[in-house]
Amino acid sequence: MERIQFLYEKYTNQSITDQEKAELYQLIREADDEQLGRLANQYITDDRPDEHSPVENRTDLILNNILKHINDTNSHPFQKAPNPAHAIRKYITVAAALITFAFIGYYLYKSYNPVAKQEQMTSIYGDDVAPGGNRATITLSDGTVIALDENQSGIVASGTELSYADGEKLLDATKDIQYATLNTPRGGQYRLTLPDGTKVILNAESSITYPTAFNDNQRKVELKGEAFFDVKENKAQPFVVATDKQEVTVTGTTFNINAYGDNNRTITTLVTGSVNVTSNSNSATTSLKPGQEATLSNGNIKTKEVDIHVATGWADGVFVFKYKTLAEILPQLERWYDIQVDIDPIPNEEFYAEINRNMPLSKVLKAIEKTSDVRFEVKERRLTLKK
Repeated sequence: MERIQFLYEKYTNQSITDQEKAELYQLIREADDEQLGRLANQYITDDRPDEHSPVENRTDLILNNILKHINDTNSHPFQKAPNPAHAIRKYITVAAALITFAFIGYYLYKSYNPVAKQEQMTSIYGDDVAPGGNRATITLSDGTVIALDENQSGIVASGTELSYADGEKLLDATKDIQYATLNTPRGGQYRLTLPDGTKVILNAESSITYPTAFNDNQRKVELKGEAFFDVKENKAQPFVVATDKQEVTVTGTTFNINAYGDNNRTITTLVTGSVNVTSNSNSATTSLKPGQEATLSNGNIKTKEVDIHVATGWADGVFVFKYKTLAEILPQLERWYDIQVDIDPIPNEEFYAEINRNMPLSKVLKAIEKTSDVRFEVKERRLTLKK
């Protein structure tokens, strides 16, 4: 319940991210009444007299008449008058707890319940498709395959011990495991904290292979697909990400690698720090500065300044289509919504849109249609153009 409380505080002060909000909705949906009751009671009794959260402030109008009635009732001449500030604070806090854990919890449960989504999977396009979620498996070097909990957002690797991000143990440290591979299917993503503390967000239809213990010379992992890395700094032990076309070497930085191979390209986008990108075919190397992107194609590396949000938005839970062609957009939709795109030829148009990845497919298609003449149809997870 500590996680709900933490996320709730971020929700009320409006600092919560889309991914954290989705996690809060899921936790509220799964919590039972007794758990929410305990947390509500804790919130009610928490004495914070100098602060009013946004939820509390929004209850003021609702409480005005109630408080007036309470004060009138308590104003009996033979009774000691209560402290007005204390009474207001008490009832605002109570109402905040009730509204937060009853009304909001129930409303968000209904709004984000996957079952409810499935029951409403039709749209103006025909069939609709729900967005992807936290889906992955991990394969150990002894051949063991573990399906990861969809209600968890990530795992933490510490030697041969595996735990979920909330501390729940997944694998004991007694097994003799040399390496492991985290795999996400179409429509899946997952987070991984490596043994050195490096954090990875793995996009849909991707995999990352890592050793249970890094050697003295370097920290090397192998990537297929796409991932966002937040590398723990260690100048004495460089971090290396190997793909089938290149190697990226860093000491401590944040960056994104798209190695799906769409249009025969591998794209490395640097957010902070510095990285070296080396082609496997001819050893050509280039260094990146923050805000730069290296595109490797046919052994050649080209570097340019970019808007990093376009490349990394997916890790924050949004599609960022900034003057992207339909040919660039459709593979992203295929992987995240696990659909088949049957459009040939693909119209040569550019689009500009920023869309929450937690939306059903119909919402994304509608946003694309707003800036173009294309019109879509969806049937049995197959995306086509209207004739």
